[in-house]
Amino acid sequence: MEMLSSKQKTAIIIAGVIVVGIFIIYMATKTKDYDNYSVINEEIEENTNENKEEIQEEKINEIVIHITGAVEKEGIVKLEEGSRIDDAIKQAGGLTEEADIKSINLAYMLKDGQKIYIPKISDEVEEITEIEQPPINFILDNGADEIISEKVNINTATIDELKKLSGIGEGTGIKIIQYRQENGTFKTIEDIKNVSGIGEAKYNNIKDYICVK
Repeated sequence: MEMLSSKQKTAIIIAGVIVVGIFIIYMATKTKDYDNYSVINEEIEENTNENKEEIQEEKINEIVIHITGAVEKEGIVKLEEGSRIDDAIKQAGGLTEEADIKSINLAYMLKDGQKIYIPKISDEVEEITEIEQPPINFILDNGADEIISEKVNINTATIDELKKLSGIGEGTGIKIIQYRQENGTFKTIEDIKNVSGIGEAKYNNIKDYICVK
Protein backbone atom coordinates (compact mmCIF):
# COMPACT_ATOMS: atom_id res chain seq x y z
CA MET A 1 0.00 0.00 0.00
CA GLU A 2 1.24 3.37 -0.95
CA MET A 3 2.07 5.58 2.02
CA LEU A 4 0.19 8.88 2.41
CA SER A 5 2.14 11.92 1.65
CA SER A 6 2.62 14.61 4.26
CA LYS A 7 0.15 16.88 2.45
CA GLN A 8 -2.52 14.21 2.50
CA LYS A 9 -1.94 13.58 6.19
CA THR A 10 -2.22 17.30 6.88
CA ALA A 11 -5.49 17.50 4.88
CA ILE A 12 -6.95 14.59 6.82
CA ILE A 13 -6.01 16.19 10.17
CA ILE A 14 -7.52 19.51 9.13
CA ALA A 15 -10.73 17.79 7.98
CA GLY A 16 -10.92 15.94 11.30
CA VAL A 17 -10.47 19.15 13.25
CA ILE A 18 -13.23 20.80 11.20
CA VAL A 19 -15.62 17.89 11.82
CA VAL A 20 -14.89 17.91 15.56
CA GLY A 21 -15.38 21.69 15.63
CA ILE A 22 -18.71 21.45 13.84
CA PHE A 23 -19.83 18.73 16.25
CA ILE A 24 -18.83 20.83 19.29
CA ILE A 25 -20.65 23.89 17.94
CA TYR A 26 -23.75 21.77 17.20
CA MET A 27 -23.82 20.30 20.71
CA ALA A 28 -23.31 23.74 22.29
CA THR A 29 -26.24 25.12 20.31
CA LYS A 30 -28.51 22.23 21.34
CA THR A 31 -27.54 22.68 24.98
CA LYS A 32 -28.32 26.40 24.81
CA ASP A 33 -31.69 25.70 23.19
CA TYR A 34 -32.47 23.17 25.90
CA ASP A 35 -31.56 25.66 28.61
CA ASN A 36 -33.75 28.32 27.00
CA TYR A 37 -36.59 25.81 26.70
CA SER A 38 -36.27 24.93 30.39
CA VAL A 39 -36.30 28.61 31.40
CA ILE A 40 -39.39 29.28 29.28
CA ASN A 41 -41.17 26.27 30.77
CA GLU A 42 -40.32 27.42 34.28
CA GLU A 43 -41.65 30.91 33.53
CA ILE A 44 -44.87 29.52 32.05
CA GLU A 45 -45.38 27.22 35.04
CA GLU A 46 -44.69 30.08 37.46
CA ASN A 47 -47.16 32.39 35.68
CA THR A 48 -49.79 29.64 35.62
CA ASN A 49 -49.44 29.07 39.36
CA GLU A 50 -49.68 32.80 40.02
CA ASN A 51 -52.84 33.03 37.90
CA LYS A 52 -54.37 30.11 39.79
CA GLU A 53 -53.60 31.78 43.11
CA GLU A 54 -55.10 35.06 41.91
CA ILE A 55 -58.28 33.29 40.73
CA GLN A 56 -58.60 31.44 44.04
CA GLU A 57 -58.04 34.65 46.00
CA GLU A 58 -60.61 36.45 43.85
CA LYS A 59 -63.20 33.74 44.55
CA ILE A 60 -62.55 33.93 48.29
CA ASN A 61 -62.91 37.73 48.37
CA GLU A 62 -66.07 37.87 46.24
CA ILE A 63 -69.63 38.24 47.62
CA VAL A 64 -72.92 37.81 45.80
CA ILE A 65 -75.86 40.15 46.51
CA HIS A 66 -79.48 40.17 45.27
CA ILE A 67 -80.66 43.75 44.76
CA THR A 68 -84.21 44.74 43.81
CA GLY A 69 -86.44 47.81 43.88
CA ALA A 70 -85.65 51.22 42.44
CA VAL A 71 -82.46 50.32 40.54
CA GLU A 72 -81.89 50.14 36.80
CA LYS A 73 -80.97 46.44 36.75
CA GLU A 74 -82.55 44.24 39.40
CA GLY A 75 -80.90 40.90 40.06
CA ILE A 76 -77.66 39.30 41.20
CA VAL A 77 -74.50 41.41 41.49
CA LYS A 78 -70.98 40.30 42.41
CA LEU A 79 -68.90 42.60 44.61
CA GLU A 80 -65.65 42.61 46.52
CA GLU A 81 -65.79 41.61 50.16
CA GLY A 82 -66.32 44.71 52.30
CA SER A 83 -68.50 46.49 49.71
CA ARG A 84 -71.31 48.84 50.76
CA ILE A 85 -74.93 49.27 49.66
CA ASP A 86 -73.75 52.19 47.53
CA ASP A 87 -71.42 49.82 45.64
CA ALA A 88 -74.29 47.40 44.99
CA ILE A 89 -76.44 50.23 43.61
CA LYS A 90 -73.67 51.29 41.22
CA GLN A 91 -73.19 47.68 40.09
CA ALA A 92 -76.94 47.49 39.40
CA GLY A 93 -76.77 50.46 37.02
CA GLY A 94 -77.64 53.17 39.54
CA LEU A 95 -80.93 54.42 40.97
CA THR A 96 -84.13 55.01 39.02
CA GLU A 97 -86.00 58.32 39.12
CA GLU A 98 -88.52 56.92 41.59
CA ALA A 99 -85.90 55.84 44.14
CA ASP A 100 -86.32 57.02 47.73
CA ILE A 101 -83.07 56.52 49.68
CA LYS A 102 -83.60 58.88 52.61
CA SER A 103 -84.07 55.89 54.93
CA ILE A 104 -81.20 53.85 53.40
CA ASN A 105 -77.76 53.72 54.98
CA LEU A 106 -75.62 53.73 51.83
CA ALA A 107 -72.50 53.02 53.90
CA TYR A 108 -73.91 49.75 55.29
CA MET A 109 -71.39 46.93 54.76
CA LEU A 110 -72.82 43.98 52.86
CA LYS A 111 -72.42 40.27 53.50
CA ASP A 112 -72.53 37.38 51.05
CA GLY A 113 -76.05 36.16 50.25
CA GLN A 114 -77.95 39.28 51.36
CA LYS A 115 -80.99 40.65 49.54
CA ILE A 116 -81.28 44.44 49.36
CA TYR A 117 -84.46 46.32 48.47
CA ILE A 118 -84.18 49.96 47.38
CA PRO A 119 -87.48 51.73 48.25
CA LYS A 120 -89.57 53.67 45.76
CA ILE A 121 -91.38 56.96 46.37
CA SER A 122 -94.62 55.11 45.69
CA ASP A 123 -93.94 52.88 48.71
CA GLU A 124 -94.69 55.84 51.00
CA VAL A 125 -98.00 56.44 49.23
CA GLU A 126 -98.90 52.79 49.61
CA GLU A 127 -98.10 52.89 53.31
CA ILE A 128 -100.51 55.80 53.86
CA THR A 129 -103.31 53.91 52.14
CA GLU A 130 -102.75 50.61 53.94
CA ILE A 131 -105.99 48.96 55.02
CA GLU A 132 -106.00 47.35 58.44
CA GLN A 133 -107.23 43.79 58.31
CA PRO A 134 -107.22 40.85 60.71
CA PRO A 135 -104.27 38.45 60.36
CA ILE A 136 -104.74 35.47 58.05
CA ASN A 137 -105.58 32.19 59.77
CA PHE A 138 -103.98 28.91 58.70
CA ILE A 139 -105.94 25.64 58.56
CA LEU A 140 -104.16 22.49 59.68
CA ASP A 141 -104.19 19.79 57.02
CA ASN A 142 -105.01 16.95 59.45
CA GLY A 143 -108.61 16.16 58.61
CA ALA A 144 -109.90 18.39 61.43
CA ASP A 145 -111.43 21.85 61.30
CA GLU A 146 -108.94 23.25 63.82
CA ILE A 147 -107.80 26.78 62.97
CA ILE A 148 -104.68 28.37 64.40
CA SER A 149 -102.86 31.67 63.93
CA GLU A 150 -99.17 31.15 63.14
CA LYS A 151 -96.92 33.76 64.66
CA VAL A 152 -94.60 35.62 62.32
CA ASN A 153 -90.91 35.66 63.26
CA ILE A 154 -90.02 39.32 62.66
CA ASN A 155 -86.30 38.45 62.54
CA THR A 156 -86.60 36.23 59.46
CA ALA A 157 -89.97 37.10 57.86
CA THR A 158 -90.13 38.15 54.23
CA ILE A 159 -92.24 41.08 53.02
CA ASP A 160 -95.05 38.71 52.03
CA GLU A 161 -95.03 37.13 55.49
CA LEU A 162 -95.01 40.52 57.22
CA LYS A 163 -97.96 41.69 55.10
CA LYS A 164 -100.07 39.00 56.76
CA LEU A 165 -100.01 41.12 59.91
CA SER A 166 -102.79 43.61 60.59
CA GLY A 167 -101.96 47.04 59.19
CA ILE A 168 -98.59 46.03 57.74
CA GLY A 169 -98.31 46.74 54.03
CA GLU A 170 -95.35 46.49 51.71
CA GLY A 171 -93.98 49.90 52.71
CA THR A 172 -93.84 49.06 56.41
CA GLY A 173 -92.59 45.55 55.65
CA ILE A 174 -89.66 47.05 53.75
CA LYS A 175 -88.83 49.30 56.71
CA ILE A 176 -88.84 46.32 59.09
CA ILE A 177 -86.38 44.43 56.88
CA GLN A 178 -84.18 47.52 56.48
CA TYR A 179 -84.13 47.97 60.26
CA ARG A 180 -82.88 44.38 60.64
CA GLN A 181 -80.15 44.95 58.07
CA GLU A 182 -78.88 48.13 59.70
CA ASN A 183 -79.38 47.33 63.41
CA GLY A 184 -79.35 43.56 63.68
CA THR A 185 -82.12 41.25 64.81
CA PHE A 186 -84.93 42.28 67.14
CA LYS A 187 -84.27 41.23 70.75
CA THR A 188 -87.92 41.46 71.84
CA ILE A 189 -91.18 41.97 69.97
CA GLU A 190 -91.45 45.45 71.54
CA ASP A 191 -88.36 46.48 69.56
CA ILE A 192 -90.48 46.57 66.42
CA LYS A 193 -91.82 49.91 67.67
CA ASN A 194 -88.41 51.36 66.80
CA VAL A 195 -89.35 50.98 63.14
CA SER A 196 -90.68 54.17 61.59
CA GLY A 197 -94.44 53.93 61.07
CA ILE A 198 -95.14 51.42 63.84
CA GLY A 199 -96.66 53.22 66.81
CA GLU A 200 -98.33 51.95 69.94
CA ALA A 201 -101.69 51.38 68.25
CA LYS A 202 -100.27 49.34 65.36
CA TYR A 203 -98.04 47.41 67.76
CA ASN A 204 -101.06 46.46 69.91
CA ASN A 205 -102.79 45.11 66.80
CA ILE A 206 -99.90 42.76 65.90
CA LYS A 207 -98.16 41.93 69.19
CA ASP A 208 -100.14 38.68 69.66
CA TYR A 209 -99.17 37.48 66.19
CA ILE A 210 -95.41 38.11 66.16
CA CYS A 211 -92.40 36.53 67.82
CA VAL A 212 -88.58 36.66 67.86
CA LYS A 213 -86.37 33.58 67.61
